[in-house]
Amino acid sequence: MHMDNNHIVEKNREVFASLPDSPYLGHIPDYGQRTGKAVRKVLRLITAAAAVLSVPLAIYTAYDIFSAEKPVPEQVASAVVQRTYMVNDGVKGSVMLPDSTIVCLNSGSVLEISDNFESCRGVTLKGEGYFEVKADRTNPFYINTPKGVKIMVTGTEFNLSCYEDQNDVKLSLVKGSVEVISGDDIIYRVSENEDISITGGKVVKSVTKAQEAVAWTKGKLLFDDTPMKDVITRLERWYGVDISVEDIRIYNSSFTGEFSGESLVQVLELLSITSDIEYHITGNKVILNQ
Repeated sequence: MHMDNNHIVEKNREVFASLPDSPYLGHIPDYGQRTGKAVRKVLRLITAAAAVLSVPLAIYTAYDIFSAEKPVPEQVASAVVQRTYMVNDGVKGSVMLPDSTIVCLNSGSVLEISDNFESCRGVTLKGEGYFEVKADRTNPFYINTPKGVKIMVTGTEFNLSCYEDQNDVKLSLVKGSVEVISGDDIIYRVSENEDISITGGKVVKSVTKAQEAVAWTKGKLLFDDTPMKDVITRLERWYGVDISVEDIRIYNSSFTGEFSGESLVQVLELLSITSDIEYHITGNKVILNQ
């Protein structure tokens, strides 16, 4: 049985009425070298949601794999963090690196720049970022991820998702080609309009429409038969809220929807209608029940 949705909606609208309707896509402040605990001074802006529907992926296994004795230069592997760029949940922003590479960071992401970046371009991403890497074949661009997977590029555009709390590393290539180096130093070559996902020792490559993978950079939020657990995690990051589930049966369902500028309340209302989920908002906390 549903709660009194009319009453809830009115109350929730009061909570979210003051939030801006468009995402922040500006420059991210440079927090300098991190010492001790991670820098906690972050932008406090809440973005609005948007979306386009994705299409089913065509999975295949015909891709180039090869080994390398030294896939990552020692200068990259031993580099020390010099600068940190950080955005909180509910925040998006962009930064231009010293080599003119542009990185757009999604909610709850951290980008660390190595101290020898000028001579050996190396960064660490914890979260999700869209990279437009400045071309330089003599000095490849390396990205470290929390799961030990590394990305090597010489100049290309791609989306990389590697949050610390997610099990896999996902890369969607928009232009050019990249090489993904697994934790055991096996290199997977990815071509334009391809996705690659690495979960532990399992590698899956797929053909997809790149614009769907980078919808978030345009302020869009999409779900296409997405498991509810993933939906909840993405909503938490997108709106900067904490969502708790009181009835684990909610995780048995999935959700499809597209949003552009809708408030969290509107998204939750659609969840309520399509998935028989009750919700209640108090401050920045959301409780889901069934």
